[in-house]
Amino acid sequence: MELILKIDSKGRILIPAYIRRKLNFRNIVRVHVEKDRLIIRPVKNPVDRLTETVIKGSNNIEEEISRLRKIAEKEVFSRLG
Repeated sequence: MELILKIDSKGRILIPAYIRRKLNFRNIVRVHVEKDRLIIRPVKNPVDRLTETVIKGSNNIEEEISRLRKIAEKEVFSRLG
């Protein structure tokens, strides 16, 4: 699929709702530049990830909580700059 999207004067691009739903984009996305491409990926909410872990079950809950805490901290630091 290829779209032509307008970039407004503030540098924003509107991603159509049907694409956001299809790609499960919520309030936060991860963006990086790879050569001449802009890559946008959804970021899962750490609480959702923890919920999935609890529902699926885990052999080591403390390890899972620690891992999710590190993910959340990394995300906070990336948002701050």
